[in-house]
Amino acid sequence: VLVKNNEISGWTYNGSGWVANNLSELTVYINGAAELYQRHGFTEAAHQPYQGTIDNGDRQLHLYVYNMGDEKNAQTIYEDPDFGLSGALEWNDGAGTAAQYMRYGGLSQILSFYRNSYFVHLQINYDTEESLNILKQFALNVDGNIK
Repeated sequence: VLVKNNEISGWTYNGSGWVANNLSELTVYINGAAELYQRHGFTEAAHQPYQGTIDNGDRQLHLYVYNMGDEKNAQTIYEDPDFGLSGALEWNDGAGTAAQYMRYGGLSQILSFYRNSYFVHLQINYDTEESLNILKQFALNVDGNIK
């Protein structure tokens, strides 16, 4: 379900990423946050970093895809206030069953959605309309792979 290398023009792999097939492997990669996923039925996850250019600057985008076992678990982690998306803006008619994003004042953006048993989280180290559109394109591509 991950976005392929250069599937989105100009965005290429930046490192090898990781795959976690159980909680102890997930803990290695995301340390203290693994408990949140465990509470919501985590079964497996994958992460891939990407690099691209926006406004003549190198930007980093991180894609995390979590299989939460079933759609209810994916929905409950999406809605969990401990995930830190309180106040996020809904992305209507976007990726997934439901999607939301946050912009951090010129510094970064995050976007999350869920569909079926998958919870998907993306983050980029930049905040412009163009970077938000890149996040949305990644989300739509992943969502297309999940459908």
